[in-house]
Amino acid sequence: MQRSNLITISAVIPLFTFIFQPVWIIGLGISMASSKAFDPYFKDSIYTPNFRRKTSIGLLILSILEGITGFGAGPTTSNFITEITLGLLNRGISLELHLALITPLALFFVIHTVSGLGSILLSKGVKNLVLYKYVIPIIWLAMYLIAVYLDLSYFIT
Repeated sequence: MQRSNLITISAVIPLFTFIFQPVWIIGLGISMASSKAFDPYFKDSIYTPNFRRKTSIGLLILSILEGITGFGAGPTTSNFITEITLGLLNRGISLELHLALITPLALFFVIHTVSGLGSILLSKGVKNLVLYKYVIPIIWLAMYLIAVYLDLSYFIT
């Protein structure tokens, strides 16, 4: 299995957060275990155009699902979404899915952003391995944890 695919798999794991809330920690652990994915000279790192293409497709799919479930959870648009999905997405299911998609969407967004940042730095000739292997992953981890905290604080309060 490619190292960067572990990060993609870790984005899917938080989908189960509406069933068991601490599952996002497992996804985070999988992501951080793939340290070679942050090596800019590894052929399958997160700084490759192929990885950014994968994350952009994931972002597109998750954004569309987030939009559909958001409209399905709305008080005035839920009937329309229920009809066009042939009853699969009623208002309650749409709301649960809408809230469950926030964490993987945040993960894909943050990892796509830091991947682009690393790619820009590589194209500018920055060759500091500490930056790619430690600083960028710490920025990614901090941004992801902030997003998860803000998402979970909605349910805690």
